[in-house]
Amino acid sequence: MAIRQFKSESKKLLDMMINSIYTHKEIYLRELISNASDAIDKLYYLSLSDENIKFDREKFYIRISLDKDARKIVITDTGIGMTKEELENNLGTIAKSGSFDFKASNEKKEDVDIIGQFGVGFYSAFMVSDKISVTTRSIDSSDAYLWESEGVDGYTITDATKDEVGTEIVLHIKEDTEEDNYSKYLEEYELKSLVKKYSDYIAFPITMEVKHDRMIDEEKKEYEEFYETETLNSMVPIWKKNKSDITDEDYNNFYMDKFSDFDNPIKVIHSSVEGMCSYKSLLFIPSHAPYDFFTQNYEKGLSLYSNGVLIMDKCPDLLPDYFAFVRGVVDSEDLSLNISREILQESNNVKLIAKNIEGKIRRELEDMLK
Repeated sequence: MAIRQFKSESKKLLDMMINSIYTHKEIYLRELISNASDAIDKLYYLSLSDENIKFDREKFYIRISLDKDARKIVITDTGIGMTKEELENNLGTIAKSGSFDFKASNEKKEDVDIIGQFGVGFYSAFMVSDKISVTTRSIDSSDAYLWESEGVDGYTITDATKDEVGTEIVLHIKEDTEEDNYSKYLEEYELKSLVKKYSDYIAFPITMEVKHDRMIDEEKKEYEEFYETETLNSMVPIWKKNKSDITDEDYNNFYMDKFSDFDNPIKVIHSSVEGMCSYKSLLFIPSHAPYDFFTQNYEKGLSLYSNGVLIMDKCPDLLPDYFAFVRGVVDSEDLSLNISREILQESNNVKLIAKNIEGKIRRELEDMLK
């Protein structure tokens, strides 16, 4: 079977994708889940103009499966799938973004919340995998195809069998080295933690078969293992809900869970701004200074999201130093991110958001003082 070469200076570019662009290997799961979410969203937008496409949100999901013995992670979505040509174009051409093209061709539709834009996120999986297999079937075809690659040497595309529309990605996790513990990605708790950290607000359920123990003999303390499907993500972030649907208890619970505080905040500032730069923010004034506030290790900043996907856990550019005690989140689609979606580029929108947030906090504190 002939191995196809990536279109572009593949070995140099793919090596850069794997080793230089991303600072944290764990980002791979965020990128693949975001791609899966895009695939489902694409199917939804097509259903708006094609009566032959039925979209029932409850039937769409992203599933994570784990085979620890075989060192495999499987990520399955029930999205739009890909044709053979799309496999060639989207996975065979590094930095070719099918999501970006889809969004551009559907820009007149409202709420086209496609996350992907650079076309490199998929290749981040090679940071933790020595082989990736992608089986996919498009909504436009009854044929399925298998794309396989072990990295810079190229890829193959062959005919495959798949009963349902969608895509299945199989990651063959690397063996451990002295520098890297890849086996941790084969642990349930690690995958659950990464989903919660980066993809908690993906709009579709992210499910996984999770192992539990139950007692079968209390006297002998004997247990048996069983598996249960769990939804790992919250789906709808609290800051995107209507204020009228949120109670004080909801705000307090979110704050204490998100920021590991045992006390309720003394002030909640929930804003939604539309204009040249649209964003939603949820800010909290703590009732006391953070325990490490007066230490050199304290990091100021707000959690920054783009379309519900965590970009930076603490973005210092959004707060002036004298408001460093404020905690909260900002979510905006109008941000200039670098190619890895890890670092903000210099952006007037960031400065605009920061200026608005500074003014909002100042006004609220003045009202509290009065």
